[in-house]
Amino acid sequence: MNGFVLDAYAARSCPVKTQNHFHPAMQLPRLDDDESLHEAFLGGASFKTLTMNTLLERFAGRAVDCRSLSNQSWQVQVDAATAAMADGVDVVIGGVLPLDVPGHRSGRADLYLRGPDTGAGTPGYHPVQVKYHRVLERQTPGPDREPQRLSRLGEPLLRTALDEAEQSFRFSSRELDLLQLAHYWRLLEAAGFAAGGGPWAGIVGTDQVASLGNVRVISWVRLDVKAIRTFSRTAATGWRRRSPLERYDHEHGFRVKVAQVAQRQCGTPDDPPLVVMPIRVRECDRCVWWETCRPLLHDDDLSVRIDKSPLDVREIAVLRRAGIVTVTDLAEVDLDALLPSYLPEVAHRHGGEERLRLAARRARLMLSGVELERTTQGPVGLPIGEIEIDFDIETSAEDRVYLWGFLVHETGADGEGSYVEFSEFSELTDAAELSLAVAAVTWLRELVAANPDARVRVFHYSDYELVRLTRLAAADPSGTLAWATEFAADAFCDLFEVMRANFFGTHGLGLKHVAGHAAGFAWRDDDPGGLNSQRWFDDAVHAESPVRREEARRRVLEYNEDDVRATAALRRWLRDQATHVTDPRHAEPAP
Repeated sequence: MNGFVLDAYAARSCPVKTQNHFHPAMQLPRLDDDESLHEAFLGGASFKTLTMNTLLERFAGRAVDCRSLSNQSWQVQVDAATAAMADGVDVVIGGVLPLDVPGHRSGRADLYLRGPDTGAGTPGYHPVQVKYHRVLERQTPGPDREPQRLSRLGEPLLRTALDEAEQSFRFSSRELDLLQLAHYWRLLEAAGFAAGGGPWAGIVGTDQVASLGNVRVISWVRLDVKAIRTFSRTAATGWRRRSPLERYDHEHGFRVKVAQVAQRQCGTPDDPPLVVMPIRVRECDRCVWWETCRPLLHDDDLSVRIDKSPLDVREIAVLRRAGIVTVTDLAEVDLDALLPSYLPEVAHRHGGEERLRLAARRARLMLSGVELERTTQGPVGLPIGEIEIDFDIETSAEDRVYLWGFLVHETGADGEGSYVEFSEFSELTDAAELSLAVAAVTWLRELVAANPDARVRVFHYSDYELVRLTRLAAADPSGTLAWATEFAADAFCDLFEVMRANFFGTHGLGLKHVAGHAAGFAWRDDDPGGLNSQRWFDDAVHAESPVRREEARRRVLEYNEDDVRATAALRRWLRDQATHVTDPRHAEPAP
């Protein structure tokens, strides 16, 4: 019963997955490694392959690539990896470590890099993972912050300390990556190959570091440094700092207990004696166990119904213990009476009372069938131009703008407007991204110059476009993008801010929701969304089939065009609410 193992995703995933997997009455889904598959679907697989191949091409030391053994037996793969490590090679790619049965662990890191020998004189290694997202961030220099250590892919064993004013690891948002690395470190320890000199681990993200030549790098992190903020009942502030290894040991240990208890159950899928009850979180949307968990939740369960600014797992659990399970329960509860016992249990979240009151407001609106609640009285004000442009950009998973889309309307003109796009379906460099932005803004500047007697107004949804424009303008020596930021100060209008100033959304104020419910707009794609568009972009660039690349390119362009048309539809709907000027910049001229 106790001879089971958990992979590196268990500690970073929902414990209900572990429970379902080991419960004898639960039917295993066809695919159970859904989180790793999700990463692959978002472009992680091709990025990982490119990264490891680049390392092999540039590295002059000894390397063993175990990826070709993936179709061989588990033992063959283990023997190959351990033989390479025992021989002291510098880099082992895709090696499978021996099962750690006493510790209930299995797995393989993307890379193992040679470090100081173990205390027993055996060659020692550090685990490294490749992730298709950024792992570094700008941080204000401080006396207590250690310089970030990085390695070029061509020199993976050389850790260079960055200047303190540059970048550091994103501990606040990359905890899951660190838990995965901690799992591999524990496996190395169990196998006798953990490097001396401390538990260092590395991540290759999509970041490019200017001081190292704008190349992909390995970002190094010590797994025993207390850098992760976690909830603590005994701490005065409700928080304590723990190391990635401490966090991992706790999470892994809990899932081991869940698995052990689940194995001893004899229930049925209809009535299993559960250790942990499901709580719907974002992970559920891509989890193969969701169809198993969903019937266990009430249709009006808080975690199922409230999908905007949702209460987190701990908040939901505290409410459940208080007998508040459904939207109806929360809508009817006396919050003032509940808060004294509730707030001490949710001290991990800033603004716990405001979060609960917001959720209760949404619950009451749901019971009333209200999607958008008007929060102001009188008409809504919008600027008017002789030429009106709806504007939206698309970014890749590497956080580069590869598409600038515009929908151009002339006041009084018939038709649906003209869609204009500037796109680049390739692996963009800094220079290529900037060049594309300059081309798009040059078109806009020329349109404005060609219509000197017409007011041009540009509408967008959220400040994302302006943020990216400002960021790119800082790197543009031509001044073209600087013109755009100056023009935007008077000519751009953020419809999200207009919506937020006048409406409360039961399910939020996202463009997909408000344009659909308020303006009746429908996207052509069955599953429109920013994350999906990043996957389509990846297919448009990397798919082997030319037909598939062209199909993905078309899908992205249609999605962007629909976004700007949705913005136009929402703008028309807002104008139908009447016009009331509250900002003199947006005032219409007196008749």
